[in-house]
Amino acid sequence: MSLETSFGAEVKARIGEAVRRAEGLSRGQIVPVVVEKSDAYPEVRYRGALLASALATLVLLVLAPPLGLAELSLLQVGAGLAGAALSLWDPVERLLAGRRSMDEAARARAMRAFHEHGLHRTSEGTGVLLFASLFEREAVVLGDRGIHERMDGGWDRAVAALVDGMRAEDPARGFIEAVALCGAKLAEHFPRDPDAHPPPNELEDAIRTEHR
Repeated sequence: MSLETSFGAEVKARIGEAVRRAEGLSRGQIVPVVVEKSDAYPEVRYRGALLASALATLVLLVLAPPLGLAELSLLQVGAGLAGAALSLWDPVERLLAGRRSMDEAARARAMRAFHEHGLHRTSEGTGVLLFASLFEREAVVLGDRGIHERMDGGWDRAVAALVDGMRAEDPARGFIEAVALCGAKLAEHFPRDPDAHPPPNELEDAIRTEHR
């Protein structure tokens, strides 16, 4: 699952239209953001190299005839390089990174996105970030001061929709469902006044896609 294959022009247009519909019922601002990966996880290369080198050493000591120091060192280096290369494969990288590290990376990247895209600057504090990180299969929903305390579990349902969409290899569906859920909460707590002029659209109605 990649940004290019999952978020083409048609998909982006569908998500943008979902944001416009949701915002049309409230004074809120919804910003969807998807990144391919929240962190480079450089420590995983070292873990892969050390693990492969240790396993190779154990196998050689148990199964192979005695080796000279130079031969053993050469084989350890070769195994380490192979382990580092193997750690670039997504399933292995996820395993070596660990769920906790991926959770922390996704949340930190979401916090950064919240500020990068101006969600902390809306006039009524009603900005809502819908964030998904494809590599980690993690989602984070963040609301500004005006809406956060009024969601009553709404964040959890939006996060679940985003995660379910990624697991089903259809992240666009997850975004559309999450946008609708957050839009309903915004309409409940910050409805538009039908007799007043429409509020300004402070943030663009489009999904932001980033490789890192």
